Amino acid sequence: MTQIVAVESKFMLEVNAAAILDQLRAARRASVSTLAKQTGLSRQAVSRSLEVLQSMDLVEISMPDRGAAHLGRPPQMVRFRSEAGRILALDVQPGQVRVVVADLLGDITDDFTGPLPRGRSDALAQGLASAVTHVLNRAGLSPEEVWHASASAPGIVDQVTGHVTLSPSMPEVVGDVIQTGLRSVVSATIHVDNDVNLATVGERWRGAPHAQNELVFINWGERIGAGILLHGQLHRGGSNDAGDIGYLDLQAPANEGGPDEDLGPFERWVGTRELLRLAGQAVGDRHEPLTISDLVTAADHGEPWALDAVRAVSARFVKGIAAIRALLDPELIVIGGDVATFGSLLLDALTDAGRSERLGQPPLEISTLGTDAIVLGAIRTSMSWVRRERFNFATNRL
Repeated sequence: MTQIVAVESKFMLEVNAAAILDQLRAARRASVSTLAKQTGLSRQAVSRSLEVLQSMDLVEISMPDRGAAHLGRPPQMVRFRSEAGRILALDVQPGQVRVVVADLLGDITDDFTGPLPRGRSDALAQGLASAVTHVLNRAGLSPEEVWHASASAPGIVDQVTGHVTLSPSMPEVVGDVIQTGLRSVVSATIHVDNDVNLATVGERWRGAPHAQNELVFINWGERIGAGILLHGQLHRGGSNDAGDIGYLDLQAPANEGGPDEDLGPFERWVGTRELLRLAGQAVGDRHEPLTISDLVTAADHGEPWALDAVRAVSARFVKGIAAIRALLDPELIVIGGDVATFGSLLLDALTDAGRSERLGQPPLEISTLGTDAIVLGAIRTSMSWVRRERFNFATNRL
């Protein structure tokens, strides 16, 4: 008798509803019988929980198709209503923002990239608000339909306040600028995080299949940063800036990377500025400055000056990889960012250079996501919030 009372209680009904919703979100659509089998609940218990979910507009129940040719009772199908709410994901970079709208399953339904003003924080906040308003209007959505928003920032972010505390490449984003811009449009909970940390989450979720629990993602461009997964969880460090490897000082005393004071020592030594400087020295006078795209094309065509520049910087970069290996011993390192566009050529150069290191080096991969990693990580972060705060009924007593 006690067991029957427990099953009928509001608490157990909410626990069952959360379990059923988890199954539906994974399958998108399933029969009542399948849900009962997967959750271990009786058909009656599933039906009662579905009534709760239907009252919240989270599921759509279709009547059995009695005209279909079935042996026995036709199945009653249930669909998770991924359109019940929306997620906003923003990739905020110097002079540009990408705003993505996704449904509750993480499927992207709208995508917009537009300019951002530089220099003034208030102008940046207004620019973010305008971009979000534009996307919502284009998608035919009201601000109330947004359940959660996650945004990246190129800098260090305080995870308690969500404020950007340091951003050398984008000083105008320091403070609560991102929250201010978004809160003027939507009332949803807003999460702000470092762009490389979000890219790491995106790589783990939607990149090449990664079963590794000890993984490092390195964003290698003009600036260099790393996202660190330890025991399958994002490691932030005591000051929320673990992985800021651009500030490693591994270069020769001659300071080969030049006096670029806005960059860290490792960035000056191996970043795209230094890569283009080395290539420019080798190729001689040109009418226009070299770009990474020029260098990739030249390397693909086997131009010796381009190949030499990539190999020279790769030989330096492995010193940073060796430092990560010695401290963290990750199972895998994934490389993204502008330099990753060299693809297999870069991978071969790094692998060759790494053979001279005393400790065995971790496997290396080139990111398959490119710039999508950040917005995908933002979507994944918001999905986790929605599951924890909106779908965990027994905990939140909704």
